[in-house]
Amino acid sequence: MTKMFDAEASPEKRLFISLITRDITLADAIIDLLDNSVNAAMRPIRNNFSSAADFHALFTKKGLRPSVTIRVSFDKNYVMVVDDAAGIDFETAQHEVFRFGHSDNHASARDRLSVYGIGMKRALFKIGKQVSMFSDHKAGGFALNLNVPKWERDAELPWKIPITKRPPTQKTGTTINISSVHPEIGTRLNDGTFHKDLVDRIAKVYSFFIGRIVNIYVNGKEVERTDFEIGQDNFSHAKFRRDGVDCSILAGIAAPAGDRFLAEDAGWFVFCNYRTVLYADKSALTGWEAGALSIFQPKHRPFLGIVLFTSSDPDALPWTTTKGHINEDSAVWQEAKLHMVAVGKPLTSFLDKRYSNDGPNIQPSGIAKLAGAAINVFDAAVSGRSTFEVPATKKKKEKTTVTVQYDIEMDELTAVRNHYGLATMSAREIGRKSFDYFLEYEVGEK
Repeated sequence: MTKMFDAEASPEKRLFISLITRDITLADAIIDLLDNSVNAAMRPIRNNFSSAADFHALFTKKGLRPSVTIRVSFDKNYVMVVDDAAGIDFETAQHEVFRFGHSDNHASARDRLSVYGIGMKRALFKIGKQVSMFSDHKAGGFALNLNVPKWERDAELPWKIPITKRPPTQKTGTTINISSVHPEIGTRLNDGTFHKDLVDRIAKVYSFFIGRIVNIYVNGKEVERTDFEIGQDNFSHAKFRRDGVDCSILAGIAAPAGDRFLAEDAGWFVFCNYRTVLYADKSALTGWEAGALSIFQPKHRPFLGIVLFTSSDPDALPWTTTKGHINEDSAVWQEAKLHMVAVGKPLTSFLDKRYSNDGPNIQPSGIAKLAGAAINVFDAAVSGRSTFEVPATKKKKEKTTVTVQYDIEMDELTAVRNHYGLATMSAREIGRKSFDYFLEYEVGEK
């Protein structure tokens, strides 16, 4: 009998960290940290969010005010995220928060924006080498001081991260401070454009949550959400449910920005549990370059398409681990794309016929009037409308006349005028008489 031996297959922390941080941007890493705070804000009411109708009930609730404030601050040396949510209790921190992936029985698996359980850890490793984190909770919180390079060199199995207890308190919340940032991260944080880019991303990603569930500040300035609006009088709409996911799809004419439709606000917008995943996508991913909807052109600037996925199980949603892209192999996404073509085609066909490819922006003229008053897309997503109605066009009257022209010598024109005794007779009048004469005496029709 052949003797069996065990081959070493222990995970290498350095490789693991490199793999999970390589394909995420700095902005996405910070937003991963924000997801934890937004989840914490939703946790007391998360059981009420199992369908699009549940989310919409919150959206339309009168007098709703954010219960949690999230503050992001940074410079070239650090990134800090602070919230005043309910905090993380010590037991959860000890057994779940720093696990790479959620256990099946953990409560956070029911969080609406928590998918694989790696987002926070990936963000910490992506940004810096030193992590200070503490959370206060009514049942008692925890504190963490982690030197990442030192932890990375520790080969002991299983992997562990040391934490300490904090006493129970009524003033709750979580603070994450990442310092000793990686050189390339420090350069990006010090880039004058990064602040604006991050604020724009946050405003778009959390459009539904800002002002309803949370308030968010970046370096002391409040972030105003980006609202998505569509003309309420004319859009197509479809719905389906598959594998525990509800999907609502609509396409119509966007609310113009002032007196123009802008390319940066046109295309398909995809939401998973009301968190923005794709913004104004015009690629083959959403059908534009694959022949279904043709290639996006300036004449398509009024196009606004919305795909809204909701589920009580966020793992069933068709997003990637970064939550900034779509899992194209998802069966739910594949079915959604079929509906997207059916819903979007009448609108693109109408725009193809109405506008030519001319200039940087499309003047709205009568198209905004066709769309009607603007409403939020989350309101439109629960409507019963089904078909974009292409307006009837007036049939052009068939032309029954043609202009007849020919050249003659001036002395010939003078001779005809003298014949009629009309020196001011126009060339047009003479041409008409000559044509009438030909009809009468040569054709015989007059």
